[in-house]
Amino acid sequence: MNCLSDFIKIEYRYLPSTLYCLVVVSLFFYFIGKTNKKRYFSYLFFTLSLISIIDIILLIQQSDIFLDPNKTFSGEFGGKSFRPTINETSLHIRCFEYAGSGGGGDAEKTILFEAGTPFYSTIWGNVLENLQQQQINNSSNSPMNKIKQYCVYDRYGYGWSDLKYKSNRNKGVDAIEAANDLKQYLELIGINDHLILVGWSYGGILSQLFASQFPSMVDGVLLIDSMGLTDLTDNFLINLINQGINSFKVLKYILPSGITRILTPFFPLSSGYLGSSTIELSDTLKYSTDLIYQSFNSIDASKNELSIIFDSINQLNDILINQNNLFGNSQYLGNKSLVVLTASQDCAPDWIDIQFDMTHYSSNSVQIVNNSTDHFVPLHASQSIVNAISLCIVMSN
Repeated sequence: MNCLSDFIKIEYRYLPSTLYCLVVVSLFFYFIGKTNKKRYFSYLFFTLSLISIIDIILLIQQSDIFLDPNKTFSGEFGGKSFRPTINETSLHIRCFEYAGSGGGGDAEKTILFEAGTPFYSTIWGNVLENLQQQQINNSSNSPMNKIKQYCVYDRYGYGWSDLKYKSNRNKGVDAIEAANDLKQYLELIGINDHLILVGWSYGGILSQLFASQFPSMVDGVLLIDSMGLTDLTDNFLINLINQGINSFKVLKYILPSGITRILTPFFPLSSGYLGSSTIELSDTLKYSTDLIYQSFNSIDASKNELSIIFDSINQLNDILINQNNLFGNSQYLGNKSLVVLTASQDCAPDWIDIQFDMTHYSSNSVQIVNNSTDHFVPLHASQSIVNAISLCIVMSN
């Protein structure tokens, strides 16, 4: 293991943690010789020192997980990771062959999963398991045999992808720029056409923008409880996102202390941490996800992406306005297959209707309402996603 290379790839996480550790250890020794009243501070700084030292030891032991996605995926899911690079910035894409197709000539489609914020490739673990099981149980005439491969990937800064720095370091990459970059990365690994885009939450916005920019590459789109235009005027969501930005700013400053390792099980699911024992996901994926979130890149990526979500939705709004001005309708996806999978648990009273409006983006569309899941469909209703993919393939032929 190249120590200098590893040191850099973990985004200098060792350095601030080590400096923090030295400070709290120094304070511990400073207060230990003081009066009884001040000696209580020595107990505090001893505890903080111990947490920090353990954190640094764990960082060193676990550095291979930061650097090698095979440590996370190979054992349970197989597949192959690609790290195409553009302008010295690498994107991690992991693809899995769909064995059910038997290598037949009809197997041409690539399923590309687009996670919501602040999640990345590991959030699709339950879907990957269902797809593996589907391959075993497939009949010879199953539409799933049209699948050549399915891929998950990490947007900039998440998982095993590099962070793309902008001139404004507090701003993320908007949806159109992300789509343009993703196209280039996909082409570098030989993916040029027959895409079925599967976008969950904010990933739905990104999938729609990609399909609008590169229609010749896309056969169909599956939107899973996707964000949409009404979010631009949702004050509750706007406040929630602003709170999220501020929370990630604070989290970045306390990260070197190692305290986040202790707090992980108590973070809400929406924060991106999967430490809770009640979350139904592979233990390997949960462990890896929470570990990756001990890096500055993931925190920066989450904060920056939250800051541009509404910019991205406005980009989609501009496309719809242009479509309506030119053609008098909102079918900017033409007749591409479009499946809108909607979660109805714990949703706003008009959520199903809002989601139904998205079916107007294509003349070849359908809505599926799942009454047994909340917004976290990839975790709680993964089989419904696989079923929706199958339907999307049928509609695309």
